[in-house]
Amino acid sequence: LHPAPRSPRAAYNARSGALTAQAEEDTMEEDTGVSNAVVLHEDKKYYPDAEEVYPEAETLVQDEDTQPLEKPIIAPIRTKNFDHVEKKIPVNPYSTVYMHELCGNPELIRNVCITGHLHCGKSSLVDMLVRQTHSFGTPLEHEFERKWAGCEDLRYTDTRVDEQKRKLSIKSMPMTMLLPDNKGKSFVLNLFDTPGHVNFADEVAAAARATDGMLLVVDAVDGLMLNTDRLIRQACQERLPVVLVINKVDRLILELKLPPADAYFKLKHVVEEVNTALVTHSGRADAALHPQLGNVVFASSLFGFTFTLDSFAAIYADTHGGFPAKELAKRLWGDFWFDETTRKFKKSPIGPGSQRTFVHFVLEPLYKMVSQGVGEEMEELTTTLEQLGISLKKKAIHRDVRSLLRSVLSAFFGGPSGLMDSIAHHLPSALKGAPNKVELAYTGRLDSDLADSMRRCETDGPVMAHMVKLYHKPDCVHFDAFGRIMSGTLRVGDTVRVLGEGYTADDDED
Repeated sequence: LHPAPRSPRAAYNARSGALTAQAEEDTMEEDTGVSNAVVLHEDKKYYPDAEEVYPEAETLVQDEDTQPLEKPIIAPIRTKNFDHVEKKIPVNPYSTVYMHELCGNPELIRNVCITGHLHCGKSSLVDMLVRQTHSFGTPLEHEFERKWAGCEDLRYTDTRVDEQKRKLSIKSMPMTMLLPDNKGKSFVLNLFDTPGHVNFADEVAAAARATDGMLLVVDAVDGLMLNTDRLIRQACQERLPVVLVINKVDRLILELKLPPADAYFKLKHVVEEVNTALVTHSGRADAALHPQLGNVVFASSLFGFTFTLDSFAAIYADTHGGFPAKELAKRLWGDFWFDETTRKFKKSPIGPGSQRTFVHFVLEPLYKMVSQGVGEEMEELTTTLEQLGISLKKKAIHRDVRSLLRSVLSAFFGGPSGLMDSIAHHLPSALKGAPNKVELAYTGRLDSDLADSMRRCETDGPVMAHMVKLYHKPDCVHFDAFGRIMSGTLRVGDTVRVLGEGYTADDDED
């Protein structure tokens, strides 16, 4: 069978349909290729996505404004280094248990704040007391012993790194130690080393609130400074008795190179300046200090010695004997002259070249030892030390001048018993100072049983403590509260209630 022949019109229509289908297929192939349509900038894709590059990894997209530019995405690990932490606990010449037992007797406790102008030697004075009550081992084992042997400043109570770098105390630092007086009676001494810069006056105020007395340190050369006068006014406001420490006596000899007679008048002028400020701010004439009373201490924290008239007279009494030390101490200051012919004291000059007793018995021997050490007259110095009963090792004698003078003078004057004697007899104990603290700091009823318990420092009474400062821990995250326990006994693990400044018995919101 053969198909029927088509007409010319039908053949044209079939050919046109085939061409149209072929054109549609070509158009579809062109649509799958590159388009000439206009594409916006935000719709363009220049780089592959993170999922396309790392198909098996989890990717996080961080917006650019959620983290500041100065903070890195992966911050480096930085260790906090704010404080010097004691790695090895020093050894005390006394038992810690014995000191804790003495703390149970408020009569044997002295709470003292050490104040003074900037760079008058407060921290170095505490270093001298630390050296007398602590043993750190050999100079190779601890930095303290190495610096002490080299006559360098350690600043043991400056525990912060910035304080050591600046050689400037910034925070008040408390410390407890056990010291004997001239008679060998031991006392618990709670010291508060305070900054001398005027910008840190709040640290001194916190220390004054927790202590019963003030140890005022004055430079023998600078005398009464502006900040010293402000500290005296603050002591009068807090009703704190004052013991004067004239520090850096060595500067009169080595720097100013004053004769002994002129050095005496310089020291006398310092005492008169401080007494004028005390009488002015307190309004009481009996507030003046006198070396004969024992409330004026002469010291050199650089060379490691302190003495009072009583302690210096005790050295003469132990060496020569035959006379009471107290009677000699009464005549070591003021207008007293010693007649070597009659062996008696007089109140008028004996001759044109006669010197006062303080110059004759105190300053001239001190000048002699210093001059022999500075002049490196080893034979004369050795002879003098033998006469005084002082023995030094050959290694100590052949050191540099400053180390030699520290070894000689600290051995001659002994321990800080003179300083402790002034603190024990002229500053009140914790029991005698408690009524003053209750009257000034306690805002409750003064006729209540709680107030009476705080005045008597009763250990079995209700727990009451006066917090004055917060100390950060080495991690600078947590804080320790420091204060004075007024009554009761506080033990580890006890739960206490913190009362704010706005607390009252009627409204306990604070």
